[in-house]
Amino acid sequence: MTSAPLNLVANVGRGTLDLLQFVGNYFNFFLSVMGRVLSPPWRYRQIMDQAVLIGVKSFPIAALTSIFVGMVMVLQTGVQLVKFGSKNYVPGISFIANAREMVPAFCAMVVGARVAASITAEIGTMRVTEQLDAMDILNVDPLRYLCAPRVIAMTLMLPMISCICLVTGYLGGKAVGDAALNIDPLQYYTTTLAFAKIPDIVGGIAKTFVFGLIIAVSGCYYGFNTSGGAAGVGRATTNSVVFALIQILIFDYLLTTLILVITGM
Repeated sequence: MTSAPLNLVANVGRGTLDLLQFVGNYFNFFLSVMGRVLSPPWRYRQIMDQAVLIGVKSFPIAALTSIFVGMVMVLQTGVQLVKFGSKNYVPGISFIANAREMVPAFCAMVVGARVAASITAEIGTMRVTEQLDAMDILNVDPLRYLCAPRVIAMTLMLPMISCICLVTGYLGGKAVGDAALNIDPLQYYTTTLAFAKIPDIVGGIAKTFVFGLIIAVSGCYYGFNTSGGAAGVGRATTNSVVFALIQILIFDYLLTTLILVITGM
């Protein structure tokens, strides 16, 4: 009768220790990568190559996502505000929601899922085929050669993607406002200008720098810690995507709270 409670306590203890060990290993890896990111030499050619792979090739799916996010926001906001005779406020409210939260968060999640999986699969394959061990033997720093360019490229490209997606999201919302809510395009534009503030845009884009860093480091961490052959690469890829998305949600809340405190909104 007493074995069940003891087993429960033991399982909770093991789980807690495993979690603390994981957090410590991840934090040490993060600090090691940031040491390479912030110190020369920087491999500019590799950074540009990764910017194309990570940023340019991720833009279509991010733009498509932002268009429909903008359309849904305007439609849902409009349906509710029409009931109160406040249809004219739809453009401004929708733009603020997109700029502060919807576009940065959704772009980070769709791009992050693609990029984290790609980075983990590539580096994880190198790990299980012992290419990383060969780099160590040849005195090549794999963190500087593989991780730093990807982290720099992702951290810089995600805000750029989000800026463009904010425009595409606005255009998608504008199209729905005209077609479904009969809001004049000129009125939609002027109302958006009246509501939009620079801190709304800057705060939303600022969060994507952190999101980009989280995505790239998570992909690199799981790639470097891959084991178990091809099946291990698959598990690591899945875990990296899940972990990156969880971090995005957590830091989205924390950063939103910080921005609201700083700006006093």
